[in-house]
Amino acid sequence: MINLGKDVKLNVCPILVTLHHDYVFEGPCRMGKDFELTKDFDDMANAELVKGAKEEIEENLTSPHFNVTEPIWIDRNEEFLVTPSILDDMAKNKDDVDIYLVGPMGRLSDLMIDFMQKNHKPIITIPGPQCMQTIMVASTRARGLESYAYRTWKETIDFLEVLRAAKMLKETRVLCASRFGTTRSISDLGNFVSLEKVTDKLGTQFTFVNIHELLDQTHIGKSGENYTLPGRKALNPTDEDVKEMEELADELIGKADECDMEREEIINSERFYITVKKMLDYYGCNAFAAPCPDACATRRLNEERMTFCLAHSLLGEMGVPSACEYDIPACLSIALLSCMADKPAYMGNTTHDAKAIATGRYGLSPFFHTDINDKCLDVVKADPENVILTWHAVPRRNMQGWDSPKAKYAIRPFAASGFGATLRYDFNNDIGQEITMARISPACDKILVAKGEIVGGVGYNDYSCSEGVFFKVKDGNDFFQKQLDVGNHVPLVYGDYFDQICKLGEYLGLEVITA
Repeated sequence: MINLGKDVKLNVCPILVTLHHDYVFEGPCRMGKDFELTKDFDDMANAELVKGAKEEIEENLTSPHFNVTEPIWIDRNEEFLVTPSILDDMAKNKDDVDIYLVGPMGRLSDLMIDFMQKNHKPIITIPGPQCMQTIMVASTRARGLESYAYRTWKETIDFLEVLRAAKMLKETRVLCASRFGTTRSISDLGNFVSLEKVTDKLGTQFTFVNIHELLDQTHIGKSGENYTLPGRKALNPTDEDVKEMEELADELIGKADECDMEREEIINSERFYITVKKMLDYYGCNAFAAPCPDACATRRLNEERMTFCLAHSLLGEMGVPSACEYDIPACLSIALLSCMADKPAYMGNTTHDAKAIATGRYGLSPFFHTDINDKCLDVVKADPENVILTWHAVPRRNMQGWDSPKAKYAIRPFAASGFGATLRYDFNNDIGQEITMARISPACDKILVAKGEIVGGVGYNDYSCSEGVFFKVKDGNDFFQKQLDVGNHVPLVYGDYFDQICKLGEYLGLEVITA
């Protein structure tokens, strides 16, 4: 089973600290009259505080992205003791905790300092009296301990979502189908310069498979007969897998508005998809990247009559970040956009010469034809400096959310000769849709974050890589100059998640570039 990044949850453990007094007395920090100075009063008041805190937590931490444990209640007396037994009580489930949510009740900085120094887990405060928040966070940060505080529950929840996305990246292992090397590819030399640095920085790990071994294993029922793995039991599709392919072909063809392909040609591309799914499971991976030109140049894709496009689309729809052209920065950018938005992300060549493409002067024939509506063309011509095109034949049909109804689509071949199944989606349906874009730089030291608005689509009626979306940004030249620091493919997701992605970039230690 593939452990999908979209299903990663942040484990939050509340710690609620209260203070009671065993003796009746007054002083600079002890005020009250009569019953108010008794332990019974403190116990009653503390019980109400804890009850209120639990209700606040239950009311606000409702996201399915969080696992919130039963709060740990620590009640101290005025001696302010920090004992091993208290620290053990606080840490009883620490191995399953990502962050502690601490209630600023009573005086607790000394306790949290000792707890954090012993257990090395981050904390965040429950929104409340800010003097207690500033005391505790300043005192723990001064000791190099990871602590956070926000004034409102919305800000607190937004930051917890950032932590969840960072956890997702740490739990991501990319299956990299390479030909020439693990980092360099003719497909996209804007790849990460050092995958070791990526692992050190983001926690993401990588598994490699030779593209020829992968393609050999797409041959149905040939386990043990693969040229690259002679005699070795491999992951070639079985009779059961063929049944899945047949059912998937029936579903794809049956639900498509249009289908320009022979059923057998669709199944050829499904062979790649099914084999990759099996490899992801076998190798414990949950993201994928494969090289297009590198593989195309071998002529094997022509001989196999398949392309990778359908696999990228279907994997993306199920929550597996899947990147064309062996673009691992795009793959991880898809992962973080999808995690923050709870939706699939779409990638493609992010091209600023949109007017030339729209008016047929780009010289990319046969990539682009006349599949651009007049309304989109008018916008492109009126504001050519600020309209950008992202194009690749890998749309996701559930761009509005993982569980949203699948959008209308067509099935058309990538190759003019009829092979290489691609899903075609008409982005003209989404004119006016706000989008958020992001891409991590090749050095894994920067992230570009931008916003835009869809103004049209291209490629629905075409073949090849012509599928795409036109969108408008505030300042196209500013976007272009900043894109030069990060590379070609800038994935996008529907909705405004600009601030959240910026916060995530800052948390990850990346320089955030905005456009």
